[in-house]
Amino acid sequence: MHRALIGLLIFLSGFGWSQNSGAAPAPGAMPLTGLAPARAVPDLCVYSYHVSTTSPECQTFCDQAFGYYYSYVWMEAARCFETALRHDPNCAYAWLGLHRSLEKWGKGDKPAAAPLLAVIGAAGQGKLPDQYTKSPRDYALDKAKELMPKAGPREQLLIQAKLQEKGMLPGVGPEERKKKAQASLDELLTLYGDDEEGWFWRAQIAEGPNASAPIYQALLRINPLNPGANHELVHFYENIRRPALGWPFAEGYIKSSPGIPHALHMQAHLAMRIGKWKPTTDWSAKAVELERAYHKQANVKPADDHQFFHHMETLTRALVHDGRFAEAKAIQKEAVGYNQHFRGEWFRMALGQRDWAAAQQIVDFHRKGDKFNAAYHAALLALDQGDTKRATAEVDVMRQLGQSKQRGNKQQELRLWEASGRLLCATGQGEAGVKLLRRTIDKTKDDFAHHAWGGGAYYMEVWGTAALEAGLPAEAEEAFQEALAHDAGSVRGALGMWALNVRRGRTEEAERFLKVARRCWAKADSKDFDALRDDYARRASHVAGATEVAAGE
Repeated sequence: MHRALIGLLIFLSGFGWSQNSGAAPAPGAMPLTGLAPARAVPDLCVYSYHVSTTSPECQTFCDQAFGYYYSYVWMEAARCFETALRHDPNCAYAWLGLHRSLEKWGKGDKPAAAPLLAVIGAAGQGKLPDQYTKSPRDYALDKAKELMPKAGPREQLLIQAKLQEKGMLPGVGPEERKKKAQASLDELLTLYGDDEEGWFWRAQIAEGPNASAPIYQALLRINPLNPGANHELVHFYENIRRPALGWPFAEGYIKSSPGIPHALHMQAHLAMRIGKWKPTTDWSAKAVELERAYHKQANVKPADDHQFFHHMETLTRALVHDGRFAEAKAIQKEAVGYNQHFRGEWFRMALGQRDWAAAQQIVDFHRKGDKFNAAYHAALLALDQGDTKRATAEVDVMRQLGQSKQRGNKQQELRLWEASGRLLCATGQGEAGVKLLRRTIDKTKDDFAHHAWGGGAYYMEVWGTAALEAGLPAEAEEAFQEALAHDAGSVRGALGMWALNVRRGRTEEAERFLKVARRCWAKADSKDFDALRDDYARRASHVAGATEVAAGE
């Protein structure tokens, strides 16, 4: 037993780190996170919170960790807090930050030496330091508790609140943990009304559906660029479906964290819902650019960055919406290399570029496992190619599959109405077709989720385009105006109105809507814009022209 214990300690010493304040980080992986030490990143985040330390390096990495934590980059927050502790192992608040980060990251719930502990048995384990027998997450919180007397009074109350929340202090029963923690934070804010950490964590444990928002807003009165409060309020206003009210906080979040990709991404959660297309796509592109640089600098695999693929997908949606197909294709190539596939957006891009082969590849993919969606995509492809016979066959498949499945699948219902309505309009049954397409509008016009990520005008664009082909100008005009009302960046709504007004001889109105369309696709390739414009002119040829209307009168 004694030899086994000595051997294990020798092995574990390779993971050890200096307990001396100010010690420089050792090379290799750190013991608690298993990550290499962090490097200082300039201009990452403007937030700074003074912690009890005599080490400038510890303060630097704590501030860096706060920035990452408030942007949900849990892995980097944990890395930075552990790096800070290499410079000052007695910094209690860094230990608390490490605990919080490991908890959010979902790592550190098992002892680092777990596979080896069985070798020495229970008796031997009792002789090992806690660092090796407890999970890193629990060990970090225990260290924060142990070192709490060395911290300043603000940090003591912050640590106390967390310990109460976890039931780790005497006299705190299961039913009163949160109340005790709230009382400690209330005491902190009574004594130190400018304490940003106190305000943030008080909001985190506020009770009630809207209880946290006023606390975050109070925090922003102290520091308008607090990253945590701005970030949380973006989510809050998104969740209560008031995206316009959240926009100032999206902008504040970017200003607070200019070097963190997620800050530049989060605005898209609101911007795409309220038509702010001019800034959102470029900011989303900058987020992905920063993320690539971060992967290289920190030697992080993209798959280990839980935000990266979501950021890429959001950027793809924005690029396709704005007609920036060359950039979207570059993202597509990169995403495929990571085995990520955003096929819905790629299909829309393929149709937008009339790249029938690329669209067919997506149809073929769906044929392997999803017959309904394969038929849906094939029907849209056939309709865009003018092949109504093939479209009819695919719509029949959709109808048969829809009847055989359980009712209540909203997406299938909408897609069947869309494809059927378009087919009717393309085959001389325009009145029946637009009636069916109007049902998609009635079903989705007040659906907040449908309007997410710039999708709010989609069925209105479909309705207007089909009405043009059916020679129904009143229906088309209403549809395109609705599309522009729901999405100010709807290039199809603008081009539909342009084509309709050209056809009806309304020159000034036509020019105005053409300018809107060019603004929507300001960064699109001119050939793609011209092709889409010509396509709408062709579809509008089914509408009676000005001379025909005059003759009819």
